[in-house]
Amino acid sequence: MFKSLLIPIDGSRDSHTALKVACQLAAPVQGKLYLINVRDPYPQLHRGELISVEAAIKAASVDTAEKEGRALLDQALDTLPSFPGYNGEFDTIVKQGSPARVIVAEAERLGVDAIVMGSRGLGQFKGLMIGSVSHKVTHVANCRVICVHETPLQHAKKAVNEFRGFD
Repeated sequence: MFKSLLIPIDGSRDSHTALKVACQLAAPVQGKLYLINVRDPYPQLHRGELISVEAAIKAASVDTAEKEGRALLDQALDTLPSFPGYNGEFDTIVKQGSPARVIVAEAERLGVDAIVMGSRGLGQFKGLMIGSVSHKVTHVANCRVICVHETPLQHAKKAVNEFRGFD
């Protein structure tokens, strides 16, 4: 039984699937859910082009990170009532830093039973090049890590669309 779970939310379909799985895992004991959004303060390449200096400064802003992180968590919380059986407690956390490091540190600080996260928050090509957050968390966390993802067919369609520039 899971009494407490940490769920990283980045707005991806996989992170919302992870929230659904976490609700199912926590439902039998109405365990506490911690939803976390971690904003990387260093903007990445966007569609292969460097972003402007102004955009980079805005992305690194603590206020911007907090606002955007809260919006993603609020969006995820709006889906909670659609998960029958879970009526437990939840808390939200917005942090800034290296996502894998912050997720592992928060899991340790909170003493959660497990981290439930999506396995494909980044684009697939970028994840292959620099390593995915879920892969890093899986190898470093001191608690269970449960990675969830879309079906292989959904991943294949998404990869084709990313390659063609539609996603």
